[in-house]
Amino acid sequence: MQAVLLVDDTGLFRALAESIPRRTNCRVICASNGTEALAAARREKPDLIFLDADMTGMTGTDVCRVLKADSHFARTPIVLIGRDPKSHEEATRAGANDFLWKPVDDTAFFDTFRRQLQILPREAARSPFGFAVTFWRDGVQYEGTIRDLARGGFFVRTQVRQPVGARIEVAFDVPGRKAGRTVVAEAIVVRVAQEPDRGLGCRFFRLAASSRAHLDECLRSLSLGEAAS
Repeated sequence: MQAVLLVDDTGLFRALAESIPRRTNCRVICASNGTEALAAARREKPDLIFLDADMTGMTGTDVCRVLKADSHFARTPIVLIGRDPKSHEEATRAGANDFLWKPVDDTAFFDTFRRQLQILPREAARSPFGFAVTFWRDGVQYEGTIRDLARGGFFVRTQVRQPVGARIEVAFDVPGRKAGRTVVAEAIVVRVAQEPDRGLGCRFFRLAASSRAHLDECLRSLSLGEAAS
């Protein structure tokens, strides 16, 4: 069974710690400060670590920096959670694999969780296929590749940077045997992924009935293993 280490000193992960075993079948390890986090990491060897960047004393960024300097944890994914651009910049310099913004959004958290461990959440069928997507913000057009698709949202691989909370318009042709099935929607950016899998995690918030029908048909087809085109 895979294990995740959650580290914070304010109860930030309390509710999530209860949800993780139910939604992912992973074991949860908790620590309440930096010293406990280092000890737990070395003792338990977790597969994924979430750290509060704003802890008092030894911060989550400090813990990340120490672990990433240790060859035993160099390849262990570490996600930092913070509230401002400075925390984001420090997380990048410390070697964090990803960054989430406070307050923690459940959808963004579990999307990050799943992506880092390469597991599927039990409650959402997703397509791991890649196909082209066009998206717009403030009238400017961008291109990307949808790497992951679910009924509630998607992950688009792109070099374009957009802030969390940005609203975008998207359009993409869903794969399948029927031509002319285009999904047009409005979405909100809920996560910004860093290298090596740079892109944007987005949640649908406005989707026409016809687009919803195309999306559902696409997900059904992919879950049955039908060829994408």
